[in-house]
Amino acid sequence: MMKQVIKLAGGKRKELTWSAVLAAAGSLLSIVPWIVIYELIRYYLQEAGDASGKYAEKLILWALAAVAVRYLLVISSFLLSHIAAFDLLYRIRSRITEHLGKLPMGYWNGRNTGFVRKVIQEDVELIENSIAHHIPDFVNGLVVPLATLGYLYFVDWRMAIAATIPLILGMLLVKGMYSGVQLSPGKKYNSKEIMRQYHDSLEEMHSRTVEYVRGMPVVKVFNLTVESFSRLKSSITRYGHLAEKWSRHGTPFWAGFTAIVLGGGVFILPVAIRLLASGQTDVPTVIMFLLLGTGCFAGMVGFIMITGSVMMINEGASRISAILETPPMAEPESPELPLNFTVAAENVSFRYGPELPYVLKDVSLEIKQGELVALVGPSGAGKSTLAQVLARMWDVTSGRITIGAKDVRDIGSEGVNEIVGTVFQDVQMLTDTVEANIRMGESEKTAEEVIKAAEAASVNELIETLPKGYETVIGEGGEVHLSGGEKQRISLARIFLRKFPIVILDEATAYADAENEARVQQAFSMVTEGKTVVVIAHRLSTVRNADRIVVLDKGRIVQQGTHEQLLVEGGLYRRMWNAHKRAGKWAFNEVPAVEGAV
Repeated sequence: MMKQVIKLAGGKRKELTWSAVLAAAGSLLSIVPWIVIYELIRYYLQEAGDASGKYAEKLILWALAAVAVRYLLVISSFLLSHIAAFDLLYRIRSRITEHLGKLPMGYWNGRNTGFVRKVIQEDVELIENSIAHHIPDFVNGLVVPLATLGYLYFVDWRMAIAATIPLILGMLLVKGMYSGVQLSPGKKYNSKEIMRQYHDSLEEMHSRTVEYVRGMPVVKVFNLTVESFSRLKSSITRYGHLAEKWSRHGTPFWAGFTAIVLGGGVFILPVAIRLLASGQTDVPTVIMFLLLGTGCFAGMVGFIMITGSVMMINEGASRISAILETPPMAEPESPELPLNFTVAAENVSFRYGPELPYVLKDVSLEIKQGELVALVGPSGAGKSTLAQVLARMWDVTSGRITIGAKDVRDIGSEGVNEIVGTVFQDVQMLTDTVEANIRMGESEKTAEEVIKAAEAASVNELIETLPKGYETVIGEGGEVHLSGGEKQRISLARIFLRKFPIVILDEATAYADAENEARVQQAFSMVTEGKTVVVIAHRLSTVRNADRIVVLDKGRIVQQGTHEQLLVEGGLYRRMWNAHKRAGKWAFNEVPAVEGAV
């Protein structure tokens, strides 16, 4: 486990090694007071001591010195382990977040926030805790019993064998506790599989809880309960079932282990009595065996508890490694610059995984510099996927995407991100000020430029009505929560500030309410003026004036042309337009027949 953890963070081997060495030295010194007690008992019982007590004082001074030095060694060990742990915590989290930023959007397909949150927070925290505390504790729990046994064998091998018996029995019980756990009828799992299932169930429960909390408005409106959310309820039930089964299985073994190890004197006494009766040992030696054989072996309890947590840490470390070992999107060694801002898809096919069906099939499309092209089609036609591969959020399965006659893979992700601005379905706001949300790292931009961008996006008036204006904190944890249309305008202000030559907008007005729609359309016109624009339309009326409308169906382009040309041509677009017009005339007592979905 430690080798894997050190590999994750790039290595803090020196600090961790010294922490273990100091902990081992401190552990050895912890035996000294017990030996001093034994020597004092032997001295006063067998030799009656001396009147001055100088020998006793000398022994006590040795014991006090050992305690003091051990204290310094243990403190130093914990300091080193904590320093290394906090440094690793920072470095591992930095590596994870940096690596996540390099992964293609496809990595997130099918994944959820619960998985990422658990890895970054809980799994990394487990590793930090294991390094900060478990290394000294682990060394202490291992060294003290072994050193004690070595000393006991040196004094009397017969009673030492008796003292070893409870340790062997305890280890057998621990082995039984961590193997062959029956979680379902006729099916047993080893400890590694148990930890995997535990982490999976915990991850799922986190995700469902987040989903439930985010859906709280719906919960309130429909007066729902936790039980109504079957996925949340089943995830909680599964986690509880797993924890209960594990506890029921492990409790008898753990109780037996603690009883045997802490009651080791029961095994020593019969041997000690026989040896005393035959005169082969003395009372001080028996007392010493009873003290050391039980007191020092108590550290084994903590040692076993740590070994149990190591399995959880290993599972967490493997999840961290799984993220870090996921190959990032291939980047060119020498990125090329596009000749212009014409975007093209050449015989593009795409699917989300080797075993999954194609979402795009043989798509060829050229969007000239300065042209506004709208993508329309039924739900699931591939509109959003096409927009995302154009922005290189995925690399295509076959074919290629070019900007200015240069393959986006040769331009590189960083280069594409400098050229292409996107506004997709779920507009995210950071928990930060409005100004910071518009800037998005553009610290060199002046306050006047930020205001100008907000004015272009028709959101300046809204910002000025907020409690602290541009300094108002928005986002999930902010003091003000914005509507969908308001978030879209903030996002459009970002696009304007960065002056992207290519803009891709997905569902530009899907979240805009009636009051916001006109403002969003006005902002859209201002922000995209003179740019190469791809917009996914869900209200055909918003893109009827596009330079070109591209109609997709089942992952293929089936029609292209202006609004008027496509109406004359007929086909899917005209059916969709007719359905759109009927929807505009819809009344509560009417149920229009829908020929096509938008």
